[in-house]
Amino acid sequence: MKIVITVNTYYPLKDGVQLVTQYHAENLARKGHEVTVITPNYGNREQEFYKGVYIIRTDIVTKHAMYYGDKRAYQNLVLQETKKADAMVNVCTQNPMTDWLFPILDKIVCKKILYMHGMHEQRWNADMLKSAADVGHKIWNNGRWGWYYKTSGKYFRKYNHIVQLHRFDAAFLYFRKHYGMNCRVIENAAEDIFFERAKTEKREKHYAVCVANYIERKNQEFVLRSFYQAKLPESWRMIFIGSEKNHYYERLAGLNQKLADRHGKRDVEFLWGVDRADTIEYMKRADLSLMGSKWEAFPISIVESMAAAVPFITTDVGCVRYLPGGVVVSEASEMAYWLELLAKNSESRCMLGQAGFEYAKSNLSIQSKVNQLEHLLKSEE
Repeated sequence: MKIVITVNTYYPLKDGVQLVTQYHAENLARKGHEVTVITPNYGNREQEFYKGVYIIRTDIVTKHAMYYGDKRAYQNLVLQETKKADAMVNVCTQNPMTDWLFPILDKIVCKKILYMHGMHEQRWNADMLKSAADVGHKIWNNGRWGWYYKTSGKYFRKYNHIVQLHRFDAAFLYFRKHYGMNCRVIENAAEDIFFERAKTEKREKHYAVCVANYIERKNQEFVLRSFYQAKLPESWRMIFIGSEKNHYYERLAGLNQKLADRHGKRDVEFLWGVDRADTIEYMKRADLSLMGSKWEAFPISIVESMAAAVPFITTDVGCVRYLPGGVVVSEASEMAYWLELLAKNSESRCMLGQAGFEYAKSNLSIQSKVNQLEHLLKSEE
């Protein structure tokens, strides 16, 4: 089959959507399909053949939920690439790579699949009230995306299939309630290497890890405050791993100094630019995995911790409350409580980690998810 995929982030960028799209694209290519990915260039090469996938990068950018670039040229590119294609997969809503195609969906004659990774949530929380800028940003996004979903049902119905991440995903429930559409479900997955247990060894030091880009949405400050609030044995440390140093990284380091002055110095590391292989080892050898995100759909870091049998403590975002292998919290004090409890009880950590591992082993392998997508691409529906 010839398959065209459009996505707003792809290699060499790093985020959850990129990772999921990339393992689908590369594994479909390994199965013998001809796969083309169309994505914004973000300063990278315009065309590239990487791990069996042909990548075309276009000069399109998004700022404050608005799209900039040559819309007509992008539409013509997709029409050209899909002319002899068997299927097109548009990854995510609320981005130009999908939204700019709405007016021409009738002209794209191949099978069309919309592969979603959640949707904008209208609800407010305390983190959104910290500043006038945050409030204004939230009001703008609620208005922008509220209208978008109210008026886009006619386009969503033009797809042969819509894929959601979980049957309790907010987008799955919204599409069923407002559009009467029963979407397909393909959960996220972890690489095979996560399922290979790290060698057990007796250690004097234990650590919790937080793997996420250093950005406001990932909210590592929540995790850091929780770590300082928890009364932990001196043998415990906290490791943050992000892709690069930036303003949020510096802010986090500054907060760490303030917390150390107030509570006493703790063993905290902020890592960046770590090789993927090393990041995987950090996760597999961790005692706990922490996440403080303000918004997620089906977070890859939680999937990976489950596959590695590492128990997680996370904020209540996306579908994490429906995943075995950890606990969900709302406040930093709650995360601190569970940190204390699990740090002092290795049997509880083991039981939680094993529960997550068993679910991941049965449900969250990459090969099973790629097979699901391939089946959908080949189906006559």
